[in-house]
Amino acid sequence: METYRSVLVVDAEKFSAHRDAELPGVHLEIRRVLAAACDRSGLGEVWAGVRFMESTGDGVLAVLPHEALSALIDPFPRYLQEALAEAAPGLRARGLRLRLRVALHVGLVDDEHPDAPGISTATIDVCRLLDAAPLRDALAHSDPEVTFAAFLISGDVFNAYVAGGRSGLRESQFTEVEVKVKQYARAAYLYVPTPSGGRGFRPPEEPGGPPPPPPGGGTSISGVTITGEGAQTAFGNTVGGDLRQERP
Repeated sequence: METYRSVLVVDAEKFSAHRDAELPGVHLEIRRVLAAACDRSGLGEVWAGVRFMESTGDGVLAVLPHEALSALIDPFPRYLQEALAEAAPGLRARGLRLRLRVALHVGLVDDEHPDAPGISTATIDVCRLLDAAPLRDALAHSDPEVTFAAFLISGDVFNAYVAGGRSGLRESQFTEVEVKVKQYARAAYLYVPTPSGGRGFRPPEEPGGPPPPPPGGGTSISGVTITGEGAQTAFGNTVGGDLRQERP
C-alpha cells in the first residue's frame, strides 16, 4: 500500500565519459559511497533494508522510510561529500572520476507493489529535480577536485524540515532556485556541502562590451598594432613595413 516515503535519487556527472568496460565499476562505486555515507549518518541499517532500489544506469533511485528524511538532509550530504573526496585519489589513479548530483523529495509511494513498485508522482518529481539546470550548474561551475556532491531538495522537504527547524541545517545554507523540467515547474532548494569556484566558472564580461578595434592603417596581433611601409611577414601574415609596434 502507499506510504509516505523519502525518495532519493543520485546521478553521476559525465558518467558516459568513461569507457564501456569501466561503467559497471563506477556504478558499484556509487553504491559503495552511498552506503558509506548512510552508515556514517546513522542510516546503515535503513539503507541495507531498503525495499525499493533501482539502477538508473548512471545512478540510483531509492525509496526510504519517511523517518530517514531528517538525516538525509543532514548529515548525509556532508558524509557523501566526504566519502567521495576519500575515494577520489584511488579513482583518479585508475583514470576514473566520480561526482554526484543528488535530489531528495517526499511523497506517497508503494514500494511493495507486486507489479509496479516505486511508481508514483513522488518518484517522477524527484527525477525532475535531478535534471534541473541549477543542480547541474552547481557541479559544472565548481572545482572538480574540491566539490564532489551537490544536493537539491524539494520545496515540501525544505519547508517542513529546514524552515520548520527539523534539520541541523539553516535556511541560509540553501539557495532557492526555479526548476523547470517538462511539466514540472516549482521552487527547490540547492545545497552544496563543500562549495568552490572552479575552472568551469566563467566570469561575466566587463561592462562596456568588447574592447575597441585597433586604429586603422595597421594589423593587430594579440593587441599589438603593427604599422609601417613596404612589406614584411610576421607570424605567417603579411603586414605593413618595418614592424613598428603600437601598444594600446
